[in-house]
Amino acid sequence: MKAQCLNIISKDKYPAKRVTDGLVLLFPLKGKTEVQHFITDVEVEEDLLIINNSEIFSVKRNEIALLLYISSDWFYERGYSFFEYQYTSKLIQSSSMLFESLLNIAKYHLNRTLTKENFDAYMYKIVDIIASEAKIDINYLKQQTDYSQYGITGEMLDYVDNHLHKRMTLKAISSKVFISQSNISNQFYNLLGMSFKSYVDTLKLSTSLASLLNGQCTISEISDKYGFSSSASYSKKFKHYFGYAPKVYRRLSKNEKLFEYSTKSYDALFIDGVQKIIAQKLNQLNVQNNYICLNMKEMTKVTNDTVVIQIHSIEELQFLINNKSMSYVFEGTQKVLVYCKIHAEELRNAFDGDLDCGFIDFVLNTKVNLVFQINDSTELNIYIDEIYRRYKTFLEKHPDLSESKMHSVSYIFDLATMSIKEIYRNIIKIQHYREHVKFGVDVTHLFNHPESFKMMETQLKRIGFDYYFIDNHKLTSPYLNVDHEELLTKEVFKFSNIKKIMTMMKLEERKYFLLNVHNNVLLNDETMEIIESPPLLMDMFKKVYRHFSGIGIDLIQQQGRKNALYLYDRKGFRSLLGNIYERLMEKGKYLLKEYDFYTVVEQPDKTTIFVGDWRVIESESAVDNESQNIQLHINFKDRALRQPYMIFYETINNAYGNINNAIPATLRNRYDWPNTLVNRIDDYNKPKFSVFEHDFEDETLTINLDYNTLHIIDIYK
Repeated sequence: MKAQCLNIISKDKYPAKRVTDGLVLLFPLKGKTEVQHFITDVEVEEDLLIINNSEIFSVKRNEIALLLYISSDWFYERGYSFFEYQYTSKLIQSSSMLFESLLNIAKYHLNRTLTKENFDAYMYKIVDIIASEAKIDINYLKQQTDYSQYGITGEMLDYVDNHLHKRMTLKAISSKVFISQSNISNQFYNLLGMSFKSYVDTLKLSTSLASLLNGQCTISEISDKYGFSSSASYSKKFKHYFGYAPKVYRRLSKNEKLFEYSTKSYDALFIDGVQKIIAQKLNQLNVQNNYICLNMKEMTKVTNDTVVIQIHSIEELQFLINNKSMSYVFEGTQKVLVYCKIHAEELRNAFDGDLDCGFIDFVLNTKVNLVFQINDSTELNIYIDEIYRRYKTFLEKHPDLSESKMHSVSYIFDLATMSIKEIYRNIIKIQHYREHVKFGVDVTHLFNHPESFKMMETQLKRIGFDYYFIDNHKLTSPYLNVDHEELLTKEVFKFSNIKKIMTMMKLEERKYFLLNVHNNVLLNDETMEIIESPPLLMDMFKKVYRHFSGIGIDLIQQQGRKNALYLYDRKGFRSLLGNIYERLMEKGKYLLKEYDFYTVVEQPDKTTIFVGDWRVIESESAVDNESQNIQLHINFKDRALRQPYMIFYETINNAYGNINNAIPATLRNRYDWPNTLVNRIDDYNKPKFSVFEHDFEDETLTINLDYNTLHIIDIYK
């Protein structure tokens, strides 16, 4: 049989077209494919691009690519809703399985050996992956859509989206945005590759398909709903675009619906070349997600990533200073900022008590980088005139100590409470009193007003801040939408929106820190949070570090505030994040390569593999998979490296290192626990580990992928 929905595109450019009644997968076989996806230019290579129902795209540069159309019927036949969602390849974890199915469809299609059974099986696998891993609630997406960055064109796009139920003419929109009709036509064509009329008509028609296909509305009702002058007008335009009258289209099967995009005929020589490319790609794919092939030539250098540990009270500061078991937080060369978000008056009053000597000794003898929050000039005066004066007096009484021994101290100002001029004057004042000081600024206020941010770019550059802090809790539109908290770990769009503002500003991107990373409840398990799932913790840290140079977590779990990640719960028990904190920080050193569900870190004395349970990452806790026994097989691609090695192997999950499993939160909150007992329990509540030798030349290293588990394998050289 022929795969009618599959196209091989080999022309350099293709005109703009809107996808309707389904979605399109675009997969480059040779070279990069550059696509204008609505208004954004996207380059695709070694990946695929999903173009959703009602979206416009055009190909601007291309060598050879596969284009697969999947009508909505495929989704409904598998029991999935379709029009309520949009889909993005950025969320897909089982990408190799999807690529394998797509390439096999093309392979058998070109060989003329594609059977209906094989075609259906591969298509169902593709649909299952997309429907379970790639979907985003379309209502949530609409909340994220922001055309403001496109100026007047954005206003026009907004107007069209909000008035689909009405008749739209160039004259009507011209009067709304105060631009001539010819200018509107030119802007639409130049930006989108189609006329204003085509844009509006095709958008109305594609949006109407959900109502048409569910069979609950008459043609007349659909026509009225989408602002057509009559049912005859709707039917005429529908037939012109789809080739069928609406009533006929309703009865078409999934195999009868096509997406005409390439009409070029290919000779045998070209087909043979494509077949060789497909065979090569299939050979390169580790199509089973449970095989890890270590290719050390792919490793790239990375800089240490930073953790900002947020302190909210004097009690927390004393806990940090006095608890010797906290020393692990500052060990080694890892970058840690302790952000003291305590009002200066509270600190001054604490120094009047017994905090003084202990605090100074802590600062001088611990590898700690202190950050103090400054909300106004009065607070700054307390730091300089009182707290710093006491510190200088202490140093004068101890000539063996010097200020140069002290690790960096930073002061963070907030543009929501102080003007840039006032901040600059205060920086000069601090520099007059002391050396070795860094400065940062909380720019959350400017992310809420990006137009003001751009106006301040020159001033911010002139001052040259060391850090730019973004507090998620203060964002008016946080990266994690309040109504869709469960979408955090796979949701990348709000990160992308923040990134757009960061890119718009010509400031050093790697200076941005995201504070108060949200600890959300999982999608399919309302009793579990991210902090109880080590694979999700790892996955979230990976995602955050792709956009920011630092991540902010609480030292101790906070009450009465939005739920952020934390190292210790409010009773002093170390969280699961606290137990894997050192290994998370270690991941930011040396050479590193990230893959779909695992990360490889190359260090001078060892190679470390962090493997997360992709079943949890894909579905945010799929309890049905708990009983499935999956094995991982690990080996080196370079045969010369297949030798005997010592292995240090850790597992962290609900049974090992998770205080929520050892002692339920209800029990922990019921009692005041003695510190000695808390420390003893923390000493026992550790990840499980084993040490053994393995010869990779004889066989792969095989481990069992336990449910909701993070596996850390150190291969010592």
